[in-house]
Amino acid sequence: MIRVAGLLISCLVFYPVAYADTPVDMLFDEQDTVMTATESQRALGQAPSIVTVITEKQIRDMGARTLIEALESVPGLNISFPAGLANGHTLTVRGLKSGEAEKTLLLINGHRVNNPYSGSWTFLFDEFPLDDVRRIEIIRGPGSALYGSNAMAAVIQIITRTAEYFRGSEAGTSAGNHGYLGGHVLTGGKGDDASIMLNLNAASTDGDRQKIQRDAAGKSGVGNFWRRQQQGFLSAKAGNWSLFAMHVNKRRGSVLDATNQIDHASNVSIRQSIAALTWAKNSDIWDVSLRSDADLFNLDPRWQLFGGASRGSSQVKNLTLTGSGLVRYRGWQDQEWTANLSYDHIRQFDVRTFINGADVSASLNHNRNTTRQVYALAIQDVWSPLRNLTLTAGVRLEHYSDVGNHTSPRLALVWNATDMLDFKLMYGHAFRAPNFIELFSANNPTILGNPNVRPESVNTYEFGASLHKGIWHLDGNVYYSRYKNLITRIAPSPLTVNVGREILKGFETELRIDVQKGLYGALSYTWQTGSSSLTGARLPDVPMQVIRISGDAPLPLDAHIHADVHWIGSQSRAAGDPRPALGSTWQADMAIRAGNISNGPSMSFVINNIFNRTILSPVANPVMSDIPLHDRSWTFNLAWAF
Repeated sequence: MIRVAGLLISCLVFYPVAYADTPVDMLFDEQDTVMTATESQRALGQAPSIVTVITEKQIRDMGARTLIEALESVPGLNISFPAGLANGHTLTVRGLKSGEAEKTLLLINGHRVNNPYSGSWTFLFDEFPLDDVRRIEIIRGPGSALYGSNAMAAVIQIITRTAEYFRGSEAGTSAGNHGYLGGHVLTGGKGDDASIMLNLNAASTDGDRQKIQRDAAGKSGVGNFWRRQQQGFLSAKAGNWSLFAMHVNKRRGSVLDATNQIDHASNVSIRQSIAALTWAKNSDIWDVSLRSDADLFNLDPRWQLFGGASRGSSQVKNLTLTGSGLVRYRGWQDQEWTANLSYDHIRQFDVRTFINGADVSASLNHNRNTTRQVYALAIQDVWSPLRNLTLTAGVRLEHYSDVGNHTSPRLALVWNATDMLDFKLMYGHAFRAPNFIELFSANNPTILGNPNVRPESVNTYEFGASLHKGIWHLDGNVYYSRYKNLITRIAPSPLTVNVGREILKGFETELRIDVQKGLYGALSYTWQTGSSSLTGARLPDVPMQVIRISGDAPLPLDAHIHADVHWIGSQSRAAGDPRPALGSTWQADMAIRAGNISNGPSMSFVINNIFNRTILSPVANPVMSDIPLHDRSWTFNLAWAF
């Protein structure tokens, strides 16, 4: 690893010298603004949040195919499997790891996609394809003052290409090892006052099929984590009206079955359809918008149980209908006031349970049909009393028909001290409402719902600084988060309860060198730690330190090369677990590309984990072995834009 890291650092240091006389053509032009932090466009230096923006060009440069791959490049974010049931990807944010990333919120063009049943987005959208994504905005820290439930540790927003900004057509295909095949087509047109765009995307893989040394029954075998995913979205705009509609259909196997044994037959089907219709009118001092959203989530799993001795299915559907209205006014004394009123009607229906093909819903159903209404009012003021000083204050008031009221305030002070130096001081309160599994799960020996469980919450304090001069950009932040009323189950009881507190703290820093388009580099370092009030010990199954080095440089014949080295520190075990800590590891990735991605043919070759390092995801059960996360993989991609 030291030799590889040294080579990359050399490229970052000496390439700027070679190009010192070249006019600086900044690569990250789209990376300098963000919308998710305040729901209005802001320069990064003025955004009242710790923000990372991944642009379309950066996605292509690093060769990321899916959302989960792109998020690994963000300081403070790590990918693994859940520590208990290893059936899909999960996201660790600032040292906080939950079963299905429930403490983060995912938005797609402003539409929240976390399903009410589990509160999660990773189950379906972990491998969201990036062929037609324009940018990804990641807010690390609380976001409930704007977005409500789930926005505790982070808010992630995917912004796709839309009809308003796209005209033409594009087609692409991909192939790789592990049986990977993918393809997408995109076409759009624009008239005098109307535009439309249609996208179709499909991908499939047999999965790594790496060997698992020991499952919950003490047996060994290979994983069954195959995936098939199809997706399409429609974007249209006419005058003040715009429409975005999307359907995602995914089928997959599982690393382990529902009882943590080697899986051979699980077949999990997840579908989600969304539509958002918006009317918006903007002026110099007023912005007004009305929006109506619909979301249908359908989970139809066929779980293998007890290593194949039986089969089970826990079907469920969620329909969410949302209406919202936003008014923004910026015509009074250097202030920008925003008010957003919304109503959600959530219905869970068609809840059914099958055991070995027999419908046992009448006597042994896994959950229940139910409804939830959510009324919310968010108010925010962005005030600039001085030219270089901005104060953001906001609060969101919410009423849940089933779990009561919650208030989420935020306060942020941004000081642009000089043209080169910015400071941010922030406080935010966030919460997560219990999902329907935690409230109503039944007839399950390991999960039992509790209708009296309360929302969990967090108070987070952050300080950030940014120094930027010429081609150099140095960002850093420190944070302290106190979580309380955490929703969990204390073995051997399966009952969902509120218990204990967790404290997370750490810092993140990143150095970027932007010489010109096609020539840049970055070095980031993350230190994070947390402790539980129940045990007093450090939180298990998350790394304390993470280092990432990346760089992009030109090659002959209008080609480019991108390389990454990702080092993950050791991960401690839970209190009472006799196994030694999971040791540190690292991997190197590389992408070579050629051609113009916006016009004409382009191609790329991407290889991840070049040296085929063993990358393990920790498992909480001490009788099991840790799970291999991924081995070496490669893909070849060919596209044509016209």
